[in-house]
Amino acid sequence: MALPGLSPDSLGNYLASLGLLRVLSRNWTRTRIAWLNGVLRVVGGPPTLDELLNELVRIADSRDWTRYNKKDEKKKEWSDAQKEGREAKSGTPLALWQAKAPESQLQLFAAHAVPHARVSFNPLLGSGGNAGRRDFAAGWKKAVEALANATREKKKDALRSWLLGQPVTWMVEGLAAGSWFSGATKLYNSGQSPAREGQITPWAMVLACEGLAFFAGGASRRLGARSARAVGAFPFITRPIAASAENEAERLLGEVWTPLWSRPMSLAEVGMLFSRGRAELRGRGALTPASFATAIRKRGVDAGVSEFLRFTLRRTTSSNTFEPRLEARFLLGADARGDGKAVATALDCTTALIEQRGFPKDGKQGRGGAPTLEVLEIEQRGFPRDGKRFVGLRGPIEYALLGVASEPNRSEAGIALLDAVVRALDRIDRNRSFREAKVRWEPLPLEWLPSLFANEQPGVEARLALSLVSAFPPTLPFAAFRFGVQWTREQNGKYEYDWTTEPEQFEHSKVAPAHWVWGPGELARVLGSVLSRRLLEEAARDGTNTKRPQGRAPLPATTSQIRQWLTGEIDELLFATWLSRLALFNWRSIPEEVRTRIPKEGNKPRADGELALLGLFQPLIDWRSLIVRDLAPNDLLSKETGARTTEAARALVMLIRAGNIDAAVRLAGSRYAVAGAHLASFNVPFATHDPDRLAAALLFPLSTYDRTTLFTRWLRPRRQPKGEAHV
Repeated sequence: MALPGLSPDSLGNYLASLGLLRVLSRNWTRTRIAWLNGVLRVVGGPPTLDELLNELVRIADSRDWTRYNKKDEKKKEWSDAQKEGREAKSGTPLALWQAKAPESQLQLFAAHAVPHARVSFNPLLGSGGNAGRRDFAAGWKKAVEALANATREKKKDALRSWLLGQPVTWMVEGLAAGSWFSGATKLYNSGQSPAREGQITPWAMVLACEGLAFFAGGASRRLGARSARAVGAFPFITRPIAASAENEAERLLGEVWTPLWSRPMSLAEVGMLFSRGRAELRGRGALTPASFATAIRKRGVDAGVSEFLRFTLRRTTSSNTFEPRLEARFLLGADARGDGKAVATALDCTTALIEQRGFPKDGKQGRGGAPTLEVLEIEQRGFPRDGKRFVGLRGPIEYALLGVASEPNRSEAGIALLDAVVRALDRIDRNRSFREAKVRWEPLPLEWLPSLFANEQPGVEARLALSLVSAFPPTLPFAAFRFGVQWTREQNGKYEYDWTTEPEQFEHSKVAPAHWVWGPGELARVLGSVLSRRLLEEAARDGTNTKRPQGRAPLPATTSQIRQWLTGEIDELLFATWLSRLALFNWRSIPEEVRTRIPKEGNKPRADGELALLGLFQPLIDWRSLIVRDLAPNDLLSKETGARTTEAARALVMLIRAGNIDAAVRLAGSRYAVAGAHLASFNVPFATHDPDRLAAALLFPLSTYDRTTLFTRWLRPRRQPKGEAHV
């Protein structure tokens, strides 16, 4: 039986769907519900819609709903105990009432509050059953009375229209349902007065209250607490997303992640799903939207859940009340997998970054930078924080992360996440108090990289950035120069490296490392500094008596792309942005799917003056083999020749950056002569219009064929049977 009126896009309708299952299961124990294409289906219950309507009308006539009373003049109810606990700042009065209360009352009470040392309230129900002037129990009572006093035909017709998604003519105002149903909130600029009171059918309110019992919580550490102190845990409810702007910090109250399932489930199965409703990441419960989204992407979901709808609870028109807003859908299963493993790993690494204790957080800080339990309870009850300090690092990252989790195959979402992380790391690098926390992060998996380009080939800026970043040695990654990070343990106040120290994690040390040379200014000058510092770091590692790895060029640039850099034709801001994004990845090994994204250029390189200089200088710097069959069977500059040294490379770069190209050419000629390769003599001066740009171009690796072709143009002419060579 399809009931299109109960669309899960409304939080109130979702609660009413759960409530409908509870009510129908009293008479039809085999009743099951599921969602197919966004439409609620009732299976195994009443055979016809009329029988369903008659059963609900009968319950309304007899007022046979689950009791929802917070106050009773004749005896003490939980609202009185809650008031005592608030005054005493203790959960003891409410816990004592809970121990003596009848079982019938505990079903709904457990969904409102969890008493422990203090009291934790369910954000879905405000501060224990009311949000400002909205008293949910009073609204339920008014709806029950309205249904009981209405004629049978009136309420049956209204119920039929509501369940089938047709216009409802009988609605009631003042049901305090605006925190779940958007139609129950005030409608401004409507009618003769500034605002019209919201109206909904009383059926919606009573069934939504029936569904609240599934959100019963408990005093537990099952959702992850760092201390031994118990906290309140409610199924599928997380803390609010971190604010991206300072004025949002006090408007966000919490989030509800409603599970939908396509396999029909009974009342017992749904109850079991919600009683186990938890998500775990890295052995710790998911308390935040980011960790919850990462957990369902990385670990998957059992119990047949096919998707989640993410609702935020936020203050809108009033600071005392809140309304829900549907933010995103998270499809699970085969339809949403794509490159599922790579996306899940990337989300896991990002979540670990923002969830660590040292990452800068907004608001009052407790020990280790984490918000105190008292602050969390104050936030739940809607009171302003004392000593609020808005940092704004976590919010943009968490927002972008949720975008990737909801749409894993959308390249724009992945790029937005990388940019948010880069901005946060840059602020950490440039803030001494942030650096003192020693923020750590793991590099992202390269398998996720192809999804950033969707079905398109990388542009020239991205292509040059790929070639540059991928050419750095695995034990001396480009991230070491782009960010102020270390990747080994500190011993006696020093970080010591050799050619075997591969990065598993990066750490922003208290003191900015010397190899961090990235900064403002012209990009060519910055990249020139990166090259100079890289050679200095290589010299230090050469002194550790560990074997230096062979140079590599897994994604070589083409001569036409390098020419665009040399002539200043590329978008340097976009190029720098791609360098920063790619620095976040793990470049120790290049997967085949990444290599296949880069088209190969098979044409013979067209050389000009600066490209020819690049072909002369680069083999003396990058430690890759230079293959010239006429001169040597393997590497012309092999270690045995002693022609290529780190000291000579540093001197060469220094001369280039100083603009002394003539001296650089003479130095290069002397090094090649040591290897037995003699260059032609030129009675002309050498110069370049931008020395820093030429020096930076040395970081772009060329293919083996291109570098050999460019270098052989410099060799002394020799007679061969077919004519002159190297001319």
